[in-house]
Amino acid sequence: MIASKAGAFRAICACALAAIVTLSGCASPGGGASGTAAGTTGTVASEASAATVRRVDFLTDYARLQPVAGGGGILCWRDASIDWKRYDKVLFERILVYLPSGSTKPVDPSDLKALLDYFHGALVKATTPEARIVNTAGPGVLRVQIALTSLIPTNTAASLAGTAIPYGFVAEIGSGAATGRPAGSTPYLGRTGMEVKFRDGASGKVVAECADTEIGLKYAADLNAGVAGAAESWVNGYMDSFTQWTYAKNAFDKWAAAFAQRFAALRSA
Repeated sequence: MIASKAGAFRAICACALAAIVTLSGCASPGGGASGTAAGTTGTVASEASAATVRRVDFLTDYARLQPVAGGGGILCWRDASIDWKRYDKVLFERILVYLPSGSTKPVDPSDLKALLDYFHGALVKATTPEARIVNTAGPGVLRVQIALTSLIPTNTAASLAGTAIPYGFVAEIGSGAATGRPAGSTPYLGRTGMEVKFRDGASGKVVAECADTEIGLKYAADLNAGVAGAAESWVNGYMDSFTQWTYAKNAFDKWAAAFAQRFAALRSA
């Protein structure tokens, strides 16, 4: 019964997709000002820019961050003199959390632990095929130090309220682009920010730094995947808008995959 309802819902989403594309200016949600899909992965999209990085003084030099080609919107810098082949082991250090200043909604400690465990697990799983995961620094080890600079849950009550309004999705789809956020996002969706330092395990020298902020997409559509793929993304984004932390986990999955892919590419260069 549930499966049949999901299938019917996907069919409805496919029919509505044309309207979504039109309302979002024929650009894939998450593309930002450029209109490309570089910032879109599943149901989250990057909001990162040099002006929007939170700057909690975790990184050593924010001014040198630049968009990474094909990086899904992530900003990075790396030391061009480093031979990345030397790193065949990776140490993921304890993840730090900087909660937004003035936040009126505390994060439940059990939720926070579950999220950090999930992120660490995603990083280990994505990286394991490329390098050995270790617990101590030393020669040949890349130390990865991560700080979450924003961890805002989805306001599920607001999502339900928006859904209850007849044709409310029309206004919600346009609200993102109208305010400079990714098309398909709304003000009440979850947001997750991250800064990361990469250090040489022997010397402690910073060899690279990155930053990003991901926002959930209630109306996600990967237009490059065809109508069926776009409808599936649309459904996933919609369903995720009714849980507090799913968008955060989607952001963690995106960052873990991006790190593993980039690390492999640098080691094989």
